[in-house]
Amino acid sequence: MKQKLLLIALVLIAAASKAQLSENSYAIRNVATGKVLRIEDANTQDGTPIVAYSPVNWKCVTWDCKRESDGLYQLVNLYSGKTMQAGNDGRSLEEQPVKGGDKKQQYEFVKVEKGQYLIRLAGTDLFITAPSDKSNSSLIKLTPKNNSALQLWTLKEQHPTL
Repeated sequence: MKQKLLLIALVLIAAASKAQLSENSYAIRNVATGKVLRIEDANTQDGTPIVAYSPVNWKCVTWDCKRESDGLYQLVNLYSGKTMQAGNDGRSLEEQPVKGGDKKQQYEFVKVEKGQYLIRLAGTDLFITAPSDKSNSSLIKLTPKNNSALQLWTLKEQHPTL
């Protein structure tokens, strides 16, 4: 009986760590740097890097959170209509056409504290991580969890016209 209760408790804890977001448009802002995720130079070509950028109310820094399944989301850029996935090196993020159900394009928002999330690439131990420098156009990477604020993100709902 104790084992069953422990198993149920572990399942509930795991389920609670997956944040349920409303399907909406957000700027995704890093806690440490204050920078947001952006497609570099608002370029719509496949393979364009995802970079850090100063917060603005533009489509190229706004991401639709599309629920895929079981706490997983696809992040679709409002400007390009594309999503982000790991590049050939497996660590840098770049934009690519949306492929529904593709785990390489799905992310889990892990709630750390009120309004702050780690964003994990589905099925991996890699998290979206901001660069330590605070300049615009620095590359966003996927890295293992490191308990750094460079891996903490907040969501700001926005609906840009530009």
